[in-house]
Amino acid sequence: MEDLYKAPGIPEDTKEDHLVRAVALGGHVKAVAVSTTAVCEYARSVHKMTNAATAALGRFMTGSLLIAESLKNDTDSQTTIIRSSGPIKGMTCVCDSHGHARAYPVEGNVETTYHYPGKINVGAAVGEGSLTVIRDVGLKEPYSGSVELISGEIAEDFTYYLASSEQTPSVVALGVQIAEGHVTHAGGLMIQMLPGFTDEDLDYVEKRAKGGFPEITFLMEEGFTPAKILDLFMGDPDIQYLDGYPVSFSCPCSAERMKDGLAALGKKDLLELSSSGENIETVCHFCGKKYTFTPEELALLAQGK
Repeated sequence: MEDLYKAPGIPEDTKEDHLVRAVALGGHVKAVAVSTTAVCEYARSVHKMTNAATAALGRFMTGSLLIAESLKNDTDSQTTIIRSSGPIKGMTCVCDSHGHARAYPVEGNVETTYHYPGKINVGAAVGEGSLTVIRDVGLKEPYSGSVELISGEIAEDFTYYLASSEQTPSVVALGVQIAEGHVTHAGGLMIQMLPGFTDEDLDYVEKRAKGGFPEITFLMEEGFTPAKILDLFMGDPDIQYLDGYPVSFSCPCSAERMKDGLAALGKKDLLELSSSGENIETVCHFCGKKYTFTPEELALLAQGK
């Protein structure tokens, strides 16, 4: 029975973070699910976030990875941005076509409030604002779409984005479970209608979504893998698993990239920094890694070396 859920490309150990893609209802529906527990826990530890910020950024990264599954080429990238009025102020996530994601909140120290015990009020942390998706897929100009946030709870906002900006009827569910300050389970699913779908197909999916489907983190706690979650949601004995791949928090920052960023300051500012006689420390927004440059290195950079 377990082999039924083994999509090509997923890790041998299905407890590792990964994404799975499937089609159902006679090819009229695309179903995608992802587990992101380690991704979200790494982000929490790097940015030293409170529970509310962890839940918000975790859902945001998970949703970003779900919609990034459409990236095809090695050089394709997707940047998702939330700018908002809540205490978190905003979040940025960058994904590539290989399941890598990196993200940061503008403010990670956010007060945690609850809808009810155990259910973090992510909407209160995020507030009102906008969700923007920028995809660079090798065309002359990157594709960009933006919508207003409708709840700040993230899943509904991604659903609204897909319907409004990409004209794709969709269902998005996201969850991040936190216990004793650590992420214990995180993941999500995305159901999208494909060309040729019928009103009956859409009605079926909407009823499944509104019919009290269990929360993603509860299912993960019960041992459900992404493939099993899709099977349970679709309820289609003919569901076909296409493929999958591991997902991870990965940042390509380096001393050279940071040096390029410093070079953009210009000769005058670089010489001024160099003349202070002190080392300059730069920090990557995404992963928190620190890079130190000496006055001598800054002077050389000012000379274009």
